Amino acid sequence: MPAHSVLAQSKTDTKASAKTDSKTDFEFIASVNGAAITESLLNLNIRSLVSQGQKDTPELRQAVKEDLINKELIAQEATRLGLNSQIDFADQITQLRQNLLLQAYLEDLLKQEPITDAMMREEYTRQRKLMGEGSNGIQYRLSQIVVSNETDALDLTRRIQKGELFGKLAQEYSIDSGSKAQGGSLGWVMSGQVIPAVGNVLPSLTKGAVTTTPIQTSVGWVILKLDDKRNFKIPSYEEAKAQIRQAIVQQYLAQAVKNLRVNARIVQ
Repeated sequence: MPAHSVLAQSKTDTKASAKTDSKTDFEFIASVNGAAITESLLNLNIRSLVSQGQKDTPELRQAVKEDLINKELIAQEATRLGLNSQIDFADQITQLRQNLLLQAYLEDLLKQEPITDAMMREEYTRQRKLMGEGSNGIQYRLSQIVVSNETDALDLTRRIQKGELFGKLAQEYSIDSGSKAQGGSLGWVMSGQVIPAVGNVLPSLTKGAVTTTPIQTSVGWVILKLDDKRNFKIPSYEEAKAQIRQAIVQQYLAQAVKNLRVNARIVQ
């Protein structure tokens, strides 16, 4: 943060400074008990909202400014009450720094390797094949418990049948790190998006049902629960463009991390 003497510049000086360094704009739009709310903070919030589809209007700017004032009031009161001592600011700042640098890295990566319309159409075609060739289908909301051997799977199946909660057992015993924290939830999928051993049993399950026989897969023995199902219309390319782009971004990131890990010295 800049020193208070810098924050106290006149508006004339501030505007002159902004012309020489567009990243440094200390002109503030409000103060709350002496604490400045800068125009750059306002613009940061506006850019975020515009990226989500909102229009930059005077009304939006006023609403965001009022929200920033309210947040500063709450922050000051929380500090007065000593609640700041309950927050590990060092870890929070580290996480924020990592997230900001991750975003900057992705933006730089996308400048070097732009996502083209051809790439997006290819990914759309790939995903559509996974969903099936028709324009409609059925989506299943699934939960799973994955264990390493059949004995454990059968034991957990019996416990579920006796009334123990599926989600609780998933959190305690599942070896699938991606779903266990969510009580085994896999979210909404179509049969073509899961491995055949699982996809083949989905049509026979009713809502709320749990497989009575564990399913053997390459990653372990799976107990499956059908939380819900619904008819699903496969979106057109235009409707799916935002999701397709995000999928490719995640593929870029996964490949980048894979490459970085090859040459990294990681000690655990």
